[in-house]
Amino acid sequence: MKVLIKGSSIFVLFIMVMSCATITSALPEKYNLDNELEAVDRIFTIKGPRWQQVDNQSVILRVNWNDYYLLVLRRPIDKRYSNPSLGFSRTISSITRGIDRVFVEPSESTTGFVIDKIYKLKGREQANEIKERLRED
Repeated sequence: MKVLIKGSSIFVLFIMVMSCATITSALPEKYNLDNELEAVDRIFTIKGPRWQQVDNQSVILRVNWNDYYLLVLRRPIDKRYSNPSLGFSRTISSITRGIDRVFVEPSESTTGFVIDKIYKLKGREQANEIKERLRED
């Protein structure tokens, strides 16, 4: 009987691990810009960032003077918050994809929105082009 319980426990554990490993981020196709833009894992030296919400799942971040980044969130921001205030929970000098989170106020969520992708943009013109394109879809 103990062997059966141990075997069942190992099987259940194996199934749980495999199910977690096969879960993927299901971002809409419009955010798959890997072939067009430079994907980065981290943004350094963030001083006085300025946010522009593109749509309910992406924002453009301007850091320093002329460095623009597209941040794609793992899940959409609830549509009932129009013109939310975006930011980080703490003052940081870098943002890391998959680790850092964007927080929205007002919001009932205390967990924030994980940054799934970061793309470096080539200046204001490209930022505006990407913003218009993502809003069209």
